Amino acid sequence: MDTIRVVIVDDHALVRQGLIRLLSAYPDIELVGTAGDGKGAITMVEEKSPDVLLLDISMPNLDGLSAIPRLIEASSGTRILLLSIHDEPEHAQAAIARGAGGLISKSASADDLYQAILAVSQGKCLPPTQPLTPRERQVLALINAGKTNEQIAESLSISVKTVLRHRQRLMERLDVHTQAGLIGYAKRIGRRRK
Repeated sequence: MDTIRVVIVDDHALVRQGLIRLLSAYPDIELVGTAGDGKGAITMVEEKSPDVLLLDISMPNLDGLSAIPRLIEASSGTRILLLSIHDEPEHAQAAIARGAGGLISKSASADDLYQAILAVSQGKCLPPTQPLTPRERQVLALINAGKTNEQIAESLSISVKTVLRHRQRLMERLDVHTQAGLIGYAKRIGRRRK
């Protein structure tokens, strides 16, 4: 198994230390450096040529989005994954438009972060997802509760056909390809909110 060389850039020391601790649990991740701002990120990329750069979006002395073109110029082989407290798709779209592999929320689980690092290291782009509508969140919660399509329809006073349409849209938005995958996603989200 090849190791993925990672540099972490965040202006908060506690966040950097937390990420180091989380990622050290994965044997195929090798942490090769850290920095506290965008300028430090450029230096790290030039010196270490990491496979993946975890880059905070909001930092002093050159924020993450502004740093992306300079980072790509410093090392075209380094893939960039932005970290943000914001989940809005427009942040992810802006990151991808500038050349990053995607954006992941700081509220994501350690496993979601690991999977994002794997994907970005392989040259994949994390698709920015549209926020779920209130109705889609209701349907997802009822899926998590183990309700059938008929029970969801009755609970929300909508037709089974409408429930099926919501399920299909959820699968498209969440990039899930099977009903089992959608149920698994609903259960993970349900556990995270408890």
